Amino acid sequence: VGTLSELVAVPSVSALGEHMDEAAGLVADLLSERGFRTEVRRAGGHPVVFGELRGEGKTILLYNHYDVQPPDPIRAWRHPPFELVAEGGLLFGRGTADNKGNIVARLAAVDALTDVLGELPLTVKFLVEGEEEIGSPNLPRFVEEHRGDLGADGGIWETGYVGRGGELRIYLGFKGMLYVELVVKGPSRDVHSGYAPIVPNPIWRLVRLACLLKGPDGRVLIPGFYEGLAGLGYDAEDLLSRIPFDEEALKEELGLEEFVGGLTGLEALRHLHLMPSLNISGIYGGYTGEGGKTVIPSRAGMKLDIRLVPGQDPEAILGALKGYLAEEGFGDVEVIVHSNYPAGFTRPDEEVVQASARAAELAYGVGPALIPMSAGSGPMYLFTDVLGIPMTGAGVGYYGSRVHAPDENIREDDFLKGMVHVALTLLLFSGRWGKG
Repeated sequence: VGTLSELVAVPSVSALGEHMDEAAGLVADLLSERGFRTEVRRAGGHPVVFGELRGEGKTILLYNHYDVQPPDPIRAWRHPPFELVAEGGLLFGRGTADNKGNIVARLAAVDALTDVLGELPLTVKFLVEGEEEIGSPNLPRFVEEHRGDLGADGGIWETGYVGRGGELRIYLGFKGMLYVELVVKGPSRDVHSGYAPIVPNPIWRLVRLACLLKGPDGRVLIPGFYEGLAGLGYDAEDLLSRIPFDEEALKEELGLEEFVGGLTGLEALRHLHLMPSLNISGIYGGYTGEGGKTVIPSRAGMKLDIRLVPGQDPEAILGALKGYLAEEGFGDVEVIVHSNYPAGFTRPDEEVVQASARAAELAYGVGPALIPMSAGSGPMYLFTDVLGIPMTGAGVGYYGSRVHAPDENIREDDFLKGMVHVALTLLLFSGRWGKG
């Protein structure tokens, strides 16, 4: 808890680019204290921490990130976001679940194994980056430049969450991401809204554009968007059918009457985990402060996160989006690309997945839920496809962790179980512990 408190206290918000060297240095120090050969490297952006502690036999790579999301809106936090607060069995603070708590749990697992065995049962490598929350734009270059150091027989991805039934949810894949900003321009400067009868307002164009992207049933309207979906090469829906899914509890928690298009049951899970999506993350333009201001803005924009599944090429989808905008009379709209990478996944029969699943059953007292593809995105493809490393999951968050939101938190009990789970995963994957 003390180590987590140190990490949370560093406001390493990658979107702002502040305190990144400080956070990377702290992670490097924590690794060095445990005997890891540690280096802080750069590939054009925020620093990447690499650490290696050699053991016998197999090698496992642990991927994490020390950067966090902005804390806004600050007023919605019950506690200061960058101060770890323990209350009622919970630990509050930005990064507790995503992803600093997981870094600490993995360090604790290393401590436990070395304390009990006197050494690690396998070689452990850490790769801890500082740009995951902004789409990991420089990680591909880092991976290419350091291939020789990153080889491993298996890996553990940065995150995992405990479900409502107490089961650990292990994500075997992550969707790709195309994050774009669409900017519509109007008059050369803001104009008094009395001129609205003759001066075009870019917000109206933006609204019309938005309605062209997605139908009320949730289907994306960009031509060719759903073509070429490749699937995962195994019966992913069979895994989905075994996932505990209390949809009524989720609706109640979110204050919803129904999901998009009335989806329910397995069909809702299929759309959530196996299908691509398009979301408007935010819209800006004009005056949105307190009180009134009558104005025609000079520009307006919106940010889209487009989540991709295997078979979808981010560049092809980007081209289709631009072509569609041009066909519909929006060819003048500026398209700014903030993030761009494909999906990646691991099969459930991989040895490292089986080790983590068995470890989860032991640590949590109930079998895990193996999720074929997370609803979220992450650059897993760099590990599964580029480096050829099968990846499994582990994590200390839970369904109520409020990730990316005010009052982010983890449960103390999950923090401890997460440490145990990683330690047992390393031990089982190493082969040093019997199958019984």
